[in-house]
Amino acid sequence: MNVAFDHLVHLTERPEQVKGSFKQLGFTAIHGGRHEAWGTYNALCYFAPLSYIEWIGIADEQTANACQNPLIAQLVADRQEGNGFSQFAFRTNDIQQLAVQLKSKGFTPIGPFPGSRQRDDGKLLTWSMLFIRDDADGAFRYPFFIQWGKRDDVRMNELAPLMRHANGAPSLSSVSVYVRSLDRAVNSYRRLFDLPAANVGRDEAGTYAELTVGGVSLRFSQADEPSSTRPFACRIVGSKLQRRLELAGGTYIFSEL
Repeated sequence: MNVAFDHLVHLTERPEQVKGSFKQLGFTAIHGGRHEAWGTYNALCYFAPLSYIEWIGIADEQTANACQNPLIAQLVADRQEGNGFSQFAFRTNDIQQLAVQLKSKGFTPIGPFPGSRQRDDGKLLTWSMLFIRDDADGAFRYPFFIQWGKRDDVRMNELAPLMRHANGAPSLSSVSVYVRSLDRAVNSYRRLFDLPAANVGRDEAGTYAELTVGGVSLRFSQADEPSSTRPFACRIVGSKLQRRLELAGGTYIFSEL
């Protein structure tokens, strides 16, 4: 499956506050805009090549609660647990063909769903999103997939200034995720992305099983019941920072390597 890591979704009541914290650390972070049909708004921090963190908040509870988009429904549900990472997405250039591939592997694709956002300069961003029905027992959650309305090379040129940061040349290296059944989650992700066996490692959170997909390492950690199956940490490498930071329910680990 030909995909690239696209973005990590961080649910927070105040996206602008987390954006401000990142700016104080020397990152280029911007206000995104409103998703009128979803009742949400966001702020963003981009990294080369074309990955980013999205801090998303609920602006209109009535619209968000009624929204049929699976991501927004998940955000509304996750909000009951509080702020923190919620989901992550992989980018594709053929979302229809991807849906066919998922079906052929025995997965149940949901969508595609259209998405759009008005930028501050008045330009309309468009995209399509494809989801997978999650594990029936709730032992883990799948990522979603996104296809942007513009080619990657066009987006690279447009977003290049936003991928330059005062603190170095940072990039998103890994995302750590809690699952309730480690073997089932790893084997399902291996089947989804046609991956070899996972590597076993150890970091600040303990022992994990690691799969590398689309330029980013996914680190799966066994959660104790009834712990959440949300992502809980991400590692950003290549900056001058050497620290671990808790922001709005999410753990950010900054290091040179």
